[in-house]
Amino acid sequence: MEYWSEVREIEASKLIFIDESGVNLALLRLYARALIGRRARGRKPQKRGRNISIISAISLEKVVASVNIYGAVDAVTFEGFILKEVLPKIKEGDCLIMDNAKIHLGEMVREIIEQEKARLIYLPPYSPEFSPIENFWSKVKATLRKLALRELLCK
Repeated sequence: MEYWSEVREIEASKLIFIDESGVNLALLRLYARALIGRRARGRKPQKRGRNISIISAISLEKVVASVNIYGAVDAVTFEGFILKEVLPKIKEGDCLIMDNAKIHLGEMVREIIEQEKARLIYLPPYSPEFSPIENFWSKVKATLRKLALRELLCK
């Protein structure tokens, strides 16, 4: 309830949601078509390759900032993303919303955001449904599956 009472007072155009997600270009489509009684067939990569982390900040209108890196995101990488990619694009009064992941909780993150006269709000624990960026990740991963990038890169 505290989250909603805080967020409902903020103009929607000032909300920016930040999160990271991991992907692998070996993602496979979840569904396929086949003739009745036949099994759908497709190629599956032998090697998964390296994992890619995507850190993004989105508003309700556009992608504000996005960075892809190999491997996992740590606190230093996340702080660098905020400093170099997000801060130059936010305005006074904007509100950055993120989950309670350990890498988001650093005091430096709060300080650098508040120096720009922006607000930082954390989602309630275990509440990804309150953040539109989760739907964004779903669409990104579905698109990667559909494009079958692993086949393009392996040719």
